[in-house]
Amino acid sequence: MFCGHRRLEWFCLCGFVGLLNPAGLACERSTGLLVADMRDRLAHRGPDDAGTWMDATAGIALGARRLAVVDLSPAGHQPMMSSDGRWVLTLNGEIYNAPSLRRALDDASGTLRWRGHSDTEVLVESIARWGVVEAVTRANGMFAIAAWDRQSRTLFLARDHIGMKPLYYAWAGTDFVFGSELKALWRHPDFDTRVDGAALSDFLSLGYVLGTQSIFQGARKVPPGHVMALGPGASPRSAPVLTRYWDLKDTALRGLDACASGNIPTIDELDSVLHDAVAIRMTADVPVGALLSGGIDSSLIAGLMARRTGQPIHTFSVGFGLSKWDETSHARAVAAHLGTVHHETVIRPNDVLGLMGDLAEIFDEPLADDSTIPTTLLSRAARREVTVALSGDGGDEFFAGYDRYRDAARWLARRRAAPQPLRWLAGVTASGMARPLADFVGWGRGERRLRLLGELLSDDVAEHFNAAIMSRSPAPADLTTAGGRRCNPLMADAYCLGHSTDIDRIMFMDSGTFLIDDILAKVDRASMSTALEVRCPLLDRRVIEMAWRFPAERKSDSGRGKLPLRAVLDRYVPRGLVDRPKMGFTAPVHIWLRDTLRPWAEALMTREALGRHGLLNVDACRRVWEDYAVRGRGWNPLVWSLLTFQAWHEAMTRSTATRHVRTPGLLPTAGGG
Repeated sequence: MFCGHRRLEWFCLCGFVGLLNPAGLACERSTGLLVADMRDRLAHRGPDDAGTWMDATAGIALGARRLAVVDLSPAGHQPMMSSDGRWVLTLNGEIYNAPSLRRALDDASGTLRWRGHSDTEVLVESIARWGVVEAVTRANGMFAIAAWDRQSRTLFLARDHIGMKPLYYAWAGTDFVFGSELKALWRHPDFDTRVDGAALSDFLSLGYVLGTQSIFQGARKVPPGHVMALGPGASPRSAPVLTRYWDLKDTALRGLDACASGNIPTIDELDSVLHDAVAIRMTADVPVGALLSGGIDSSLIAGLMARRTGQPIHTFSVGFGLSKWDETSHARAVAAHLGTVHHETVIRPNDVLGLMGDLAEIFDEPLADDSTIPTTLLSRAARREVTVALSGDGGDEFFAGYDRYRDAARWLARRRAAPQPLRWLAGVTASGMARPLADFVGWGRGERRLRLLGELLSDDVAEHFNAAIMSRSPAPADLTTAGGRRCNPLMADAYCLGHSTDIDRIMFMDSGTFLIDDILAKVDRASMSTALEVRCPLLDRRVIEMAWRFPAERKSDSGRGKLPLRAVLDRYVPRGLVDRPKMGFTAPVHIWLRDTLRPWAEALMTREALGRHGLLNVDACRRVWEDYAVRGRGWNPLVWSLLTFQAWHEAMTRSTATRHVRTPGLLPTAGGG
């Protein structure tokens, strides 16, 4: 299905890299080769075009790869210079409101001499007119950008409001390097590949690398909703200047204040903003489809898409052939009702075995979310039919979709009703018994459960409850030799909303942590590894802002969440097709590890393999593995975290062994600026 009635060039999706040395580029030819090498590590993100732009005197080099979502036209080539010659821009992502921004630019300055119709051109002209901060504030999209001001010799990096697109940076010797994925940055010969102890500890606790840190000591992420600036005096000793242009906490608090004042949205208002969020994400001149699990969020997006277009849309689902994990029958029923062209992929154990080596390369930070497997295979299946797919990501975190939100509210209410001395005594007893009992019976999983029970009995703060539930290990630093945090990484003021209901507070924590650093990182890397663009209407800034104006009790009742979304969905899909317990998008990895994946896992968890890099406590990690694989004491997600880290480290070591070495040579000519 082709959405749109005329050939436009609004959108392109890309990957980019860059290098800045404020002292200038000593060898332009060598730097050109290096930047081209870094850029082409991102060819999967942009297989359709490649470009470079350099200014040796200013010390800046940019490289871009392009995925043409509409026309592949020279007018959309990147890096792109503004019409006044002052700005050079690389953009990864899309600006959905580019048409309205273009009209505003024409109104503000008279009709510009537009070279084409790409959103990149609209954004670079917006920056030339209004500056970087104002331009990205006006933009509605998913994006990461690097903008170079040739006049002031200042580099600006920016990331979209919720962090849908990644952007990393690091000092590599005297070069400041930045880009869409870490695998591009570590091609630099001076990039520091030492693993960060705190990041590793956080990963073993949560299954993902949290916040602005990365798995490497010297590399960081640009925070969502921020613009970073580096002027001509930048050095490894100076901190970049950060400007926040959108803040999740401020948005939540404003929404809650509006809600308390009675400014609660109607279902009609929610339906209207969802319609527009879907419509602007259907604009393309390539095939567009939807990822459909048959749950509330994906069914709603597919229903809105089907209502908007007069042609059948393509929908895609994935299953495992095991009833406990398989939603394909539900997706099939929704697809039949909507009249879509439906495609199903059934994942077999042998498919997974062939994928494991790829995953470590695709996710260039360790990510222990087992749904990386179905997400990657689903993306590959969808890419055979479409270039763009819409998904329902974000509905759980902003409309109280997870069962644990209601479980938390019930637990905390009961706990607060019990006498304080009794709660304290029970909590201390459970925590105190955890280690001795584990040592006595040799059951590490039992220690985690008792520690968790002790925390939940001792504390009635909603954020602390969620932090405990989301942790995979009570003491992750004990599993490493690299140091790291001794406390739960989610126990930070930044993740505390500060007031309102327990469910509001847990949703806020999840939307600023798990959603960004797990869910969105997973979707971006999995989809872009096969050049599929995934768009998320429920993460439209307007939808997020409206979601916070709904009171928690109107989002969730004792048995169900996402009540506003369900009310909209009732208009498009019969309730009986979607009204069922939430299943979750997970994979049966613990079953595969006992059979097809067992040799792969055993090889990664030998004492030799665990000790090869010197980062893990071999004895402690072997106990975790043997508890599961030898003693059969039940599934522990920490097992998957250790396996994921081991596989990632092996892949990273192989990749960095062939890093670029700066030598004189010819400057690459592909797309030269």
